[in-house]
Amino acid sequence: MQSHTNNPPIANIEDLYKTYKPHLFSIAYRMLGSRSDAEDMVQDLFISVHGYLNDNIINIKSYLSKMMINRCLNELKSVRKKRISYVGNWLPEPTVQFIEHSPFESVERHDTISYAFLILMEKLTPLERAVFILREVFAYEHSEIGEMFNKTEVNCRKIFSRVKKKVELSSEKNEWLLTHPIEEKELVNRFISALANGNIQSLVDLLTEDVILIADGGGKVSAATNPIYSKERVLDLLNVLSLNRFPESQAQLVEVNDQKGILLTKDGLPTGVICFEWDAESMTIQRIYIIVNPDKLQHLN
Repeated sequence: MQSHTNNPPIANIEDLYKTYKPHLFSIAYRMLGSRSDAEDMVQDLFISVHGYLNDNIINIKSYLSKMMINRCLNELKSVRKKRISYVGNWLPEPTVQFIEHSPFESVERHDTISYAFLILMEKLTPLERAVFILREVFAYEHSEIGEMFNKTEVNCRKIFSRVKKKVELSSEKNEWLLTHPIEEKELVNRFISALANGNIQSLVDLLTEDVILIADGGGKVSAATNPIYSKERVLDLLNVLSLNRFPESQAQLVEVNDQKGILLTKDGLPTGVICFEWDAESMTIQRIYIIVNPDKLQHLN
């Protein structure tokens, strides 16, 4: 019989919750792209396992991870149906950290999830997403992942390498940003001052020719319902944003999913988050994401 040394004592469900909540939340947030849904999932999972956990479980972490992944896969099936009726573009729920705060204040902080990563996960099938997250982010063995999905180790390796090719490009960008934080901060500050001063033309050389702007208002507030393509059209839209939202709104530099971004507030309440995907070679903006759906900003209050 295998030893249970990698398990804490099961007697106390609160201790288990404290131990595994960050890990399970991280899985669910990456799978679902929604902080609020991820929080709910973790709560529900611990309610459902209460009384069912026992000393025969060889690896509690793996057991709970498998349960979380299965719940996320089920949730994604119903999410797909809901998204059909979603008004405009659906974007993931951002994680915002105020820069003056200590990086150690948040349990998820050490666990880097770029916004581009969440966008990319949306393009994968639920199974591809799960295999990639478990292997790449949490270093589960292919054999363990295979057991979770009743698939062979070989099958899991194939899925992983297929996804890895799709994902490779975006991780290079992130590495560049991590080594150039000062440039990134200066460029985002330039963006803020252009919005605040209505001087949008000053951003001409900061955008790639084929820049795309995607806004998510969820039908609750006005936002472009289709992606905006090309530098000229994006500049026009930013001009409208600058005229309509300022000067009543304030824009401040924050960390959005561990990269520099912008928080918009009005009378101290969050009204929007703006974040970017960069072209690492020219350090210009390739994608602008604007999240103004109030449901996705609630957790920032």
